[in-house]
Amino acid sequence: MKEFLKSVFARVLGVVALALVGVMIYSATTGGIATLPAKFAGIFITPVQTLFSGAADGISGFFGQLTGTDELQQRLDELEKENTELRNKLVEYDELKQKNAWYSDILGLHEAHSDYTFASGRVIGRDPSDVYGNFTINAGTNAQIAVNDPVVATDGSLVGVVEEVGLTYAKVRTVLDPGTKVACQISRTGDTAYTAGGTVEMARQNNLRMTTLERSSGVSVGDYVVTSGIGGVYPSGLLIGSVQSISNASDGMTLNGDVSLFADIYDLKQVMVITSFDGQAGQ
Repeated sequence: MKEFLKSVFARVLGVVALALVGVMIYSATTGGIATLPAKFAGIFITPVQTLFSGAADGISGFFGQLTGTDELQQRLDELEKENTELRNKLVEYDELKQKNAWYSDILGLHEAHSDYTFASGRVIGRDPSDVYGNFTINAGTNAQIAVNDPVVATDGSLVGVVEEVGLTYAKVRTVLDPGTKVACQISRTGDTAYTAGGTVEMARQNNLRMTTLERSSGVSVGDYVVTSGIGGVYPSGLLIGSVQSISNASDGMTLNGDVSLFADIYDLKQVMVITSFDGQAGQ
C-alpha cells in the first residue's frame, strides 16, 4: 500500500514539475506570467468586440444615409414647400368662400333697400373687458362713414351705431350697450317702444330690454321687433330681434319686453355701415 501511494505521489509531483517548467519557459519567451490573462482575453473577447463594433458602424451608416444625404434633404425641403403652398391655398379658398357669402348678402341688401348707401367693414378689434360686445372695424372716413351711422349685419339685422370714426377705422357701439337707444316697434301690431340695453347677464345672452311699450298693445312672445325710423338715426324696418318675455314696468303703466337679437353680436366678423338712406337725419 505504501509503495502504491509513493508511486501515485511521484507521478503527480512529476506532472506539477513539468507544468512549472512549461510556465517558466513560456514566461521567458513572452515577457512574464502576467500576460497570460491578457492573452486569454484577447483570444476570446476581441472577436466579440469586433462583431459589435461592426454592427454599430453599419447602423450608424444606415441612419446617416437616411438623414444626411443631400438628395433626401432636398426632398424634405420640397415637401415642406408643397405643404406651405397647400396651406396658403386653403386659407385663400376659405377667404374667397367667405367673401362670396358676404357679397351675396350685400347684394341682397342693396336689392331690398335701393335707397341705402353701404360701406363694408371687417371687425378688427374688441375689448375683452367690454361685456356689451362693442368693436372696431377697418373702415372710416375714407369709406364715407360718419358718427351716428347705423351698423347692420350682412343679413340686414341691426347691430349698433358708429360712435367714433377716424380715417381708416370706426368704433361701433352695439345695441346691447345701455348707451344705445333705438326707436322700435312690434312689426305685427305697429306698437312703438325703445330699446335700452339691459343687464350684463342679458347682454351675455345676446338679449336686450325693450321699454315704454303701452299696456294696451297686443304684443306677444315671438313677435318680431324692428326699427321704427323715428328720430332719423335708423331707417325703418331693420330687424332687431324677437320678443322672449313680457313684464310690467315699474311705473305700472307700461310694459317691458326682453328681446333676443337676430344678430350674434359676439360672433360678428363683417358688418355693413349704412352711410345714407332716405329720411336720415341731417339729409
